[in-house]
Amino acid sequence: MRITRVANYQALSALAADIVINEVKKKPDLLFCAATGGSPTGMYAEMQKEKDVFNQMRVIKMDEWGIIPSNHPDSCESYLQKHLLGPMNIPAERYVSFDPNTAEPETEIARIESYIQANSPMDICILGLGKNGHIAFNEPAAYLQAGFHKAMLAESTIQHDPSLSQGAEPAFGWCVGMQGILQAKKIIFLVTGKGKEAALQQILTQQISTDCPASFLWLHPNVELITDYQ
Repeated sequence: MRITRVANYQALSALAADIVINEVKKKPDLLFCAATGGSPTGMYAEMQKEKDVFNQMRVIKMDEWGIIPSNHPDSCESYLQKHLLGPMNIPAERYVSFDPNTAEPETEIARIESYIQANSPMDICILGLGKNGHIAFNEPAAYLQAGFHKAMLAESTIQHDPSLSQGAEPAFGWCVGMQGILQAKKIIFLVTGKGKEAALQQILTQQISTDCPASFLWLHPNVELITDYQ
């Protein structure tokens, strides 16, 4: 894992965008696994400065909240349409999405896992860090899921939106599993935002544990950890 500490969020965003742009120039049709949330927002804005470079790039959504509909303002789908797909003019035929609220969840999960395996390794995987050490919705647990799966969300994750707890079942999400993440050719791991100091310190011990799913990134040969934590 290569660790780069930068002065602020703007520097983090610019550096991450430069890495992505350089990779896309080398392989214009690369498969880009897109995270959401505050961590990559600045990176996506920086990428727009050279959006002509991305006229062949393919995108797959990393994860999605369950219970709330995909058109909800806080959904991952709405986020990606606003910050990445729309501004970068990425059409539906170059974007792989999924709906956790489908009437046939097992069929939809199998469809996405089949796509991931058929197109592995993904070229770039963007990750943020959860306050509890999660990556995507791979939460701390006794064991981690290899494939694309339904994940029950930790309480600290649910705090993102109260509506996540208002469904007929406990809050959940769907996400790319640890196998898909660790198979990616390059991982850009953005560690920024409030309340993540303890999780970052746990990662830096290099002790790999399912109590901190992000610690498994030490097993990957090409991870760029960029942080504005000093």
